[in-house]
Amino acid sequence: MKAVIAGEKVDGKQTIAVLDKYSGKEIDTVPSLTPADVDRAVSAASRSAHKVAEMTAYRRREILEKVAKEVDARLADLSITLVSESGMCIRDAEFEVRRAANVLRMYAADALRLGGEWLSLDADARGAGRYGYYFRVPVGVVAAISAFNNPLALMAHKLGPASAAGNSVVFKPASFTPLAALTIASMFAEAGFPPEAMNIITGSGEVLGPPLAADPRVRVVTFTGGWEAGEKLSKVAGPKKLLMELGSNCPNIVCADADLEAAVPSLISAAYSYQGQNCLHAQRILVQESVYDKFRDEFVSRASKLRSGDPRSPSTEVGPMISEGAAMRVERWVSEAVAMGGRILIGGHRSGSFFEPTLMEHVPKDAKVSCEEVFGPVTVLSRFTKLADAIQVANETEFGLQAGIFTRSLGDAMAAVRSLRFGTVLVNESSDFRVDMMPFGGVKKSGLGREGAENALEAMTDIRMVVFDQRNPG
Repeated sequence: MKAVIAGEKVDGKQTIAVLDKYSGKEIDTVPSLTPADVDRAVSAASRSAHKVAEMTAYRRREILEKVAKEVDARLADLSITLVSESGMCIRDAEFEVRRAANVLRMYAADALRLGGEWLSLDADARGAGRYGYYFRVPVGVVAAISAFNNPLALMAHKLGPASAAGNSVVFKPASFTPLAALTIASMFAEAGFPPEAMNIITGSGEVLGPPLAADPRVRVVTFTGGWEAGEKLSKVAGPKKLLMELGSNCPNIVCADADLEAAVPSLISAAYSYQGQNCLHAQRILVQESVYDKFRDEFVSRASKLRSGDPRSPSTEVGPMISEGAAMRVERWVSEAVAMGGRILIGGHRSGSFFEPTLMEHVPKDAKVSCEEVFGPVTVLSRFTKLADAIQVANETEFGLQAGIFTRSLGDAMAAVRSLRFGTVLVNESSDFRVDMMPFGGVKKSGLGREGAENALEAMTDIRMVVFDQRNPG
């Protein structure tokens, strides 16, 4: 596939091979572009920004609705593409495609809700005889840089609000998973979005990300990825708006009074869905002492039955990781934890890019699988006596995206809600739960800003204040 700059398909002198994550075979290539191409893309977006800004909200909504409808119509082929390039199991890929369409529809509806507020200026003595209001206007150019793990949902959460708010876009999908996202991004021009205003560049994030974020014509950078990459981008971006989701190390607390029949399957899904390559992955599970053994045994029994294999098969529940290198890193982290005294309850083995669903206990807090983001199918189990102790351990992380607690006690639930330092606290749900209109984002090293309809639209617009002096009508 080709990149798109200024409405034209673009090749590069070099290419990046996109591999089938199960077979390892090449399925396509995309151009490996350069900083000069970034400049061309931003120039095109800057030239055409006024065309999007001048479109009516009705027209922007109509375009997003058309793209969403086309995504739904191409469910089958987009799902197969996603399975091939990501290793995502087919049922998860189909959900991802449907989710992307629904996210675009959500932003289509919110394109009609961009408004403002009337202000009573006479609340100040200097405001007597004056009135004012503000409304929201597009920022201009939005740079959108996405990750590999949910390539379509992430794309929709970036292109959706950017276009709904009336901005032009330079979009860089992840090099591991560019194909389905490129296909959908290309639908915008076909639906009536100004062709020059939707630029899609491909290549190395290390090469393209910094010049894209640093360009002064870019007014918003929306990025999903790792902390290190996000930190580098924020340093070069300068004074502009940043929306950054930078990962997490999500804890889940299981109290003695929890409904284990509900908690165990919920947490197994949160631990091993898409091979744990998810910022909401249940990486740490803290279980109260009196139910620890029962929870552990039930979790091990159920998780041991997960079926690995070809992600195209409807019966497969665990597919390959994004690369063999990623699986080797997880293998090293698990080996380190074992050397530090950790015990493997299930899994722990790698075969190529496959890593078995793994559950560990007795893992020290300073082992990487405990304190960093593993981004793989590894979960650490530990026990606690008092809820206050569990909350303290849960908070012992530099990240703060989402946390879950399972309990029947309203008092315990509210204690967790008050004290867990995370962007979202879920009660009787795992850390992996998300509905797309939620104000999604974290604290600490998990990022800046929030996704979700109203929040993203506000970030991708500026306030224009208007003041009238009715004493001097002119």
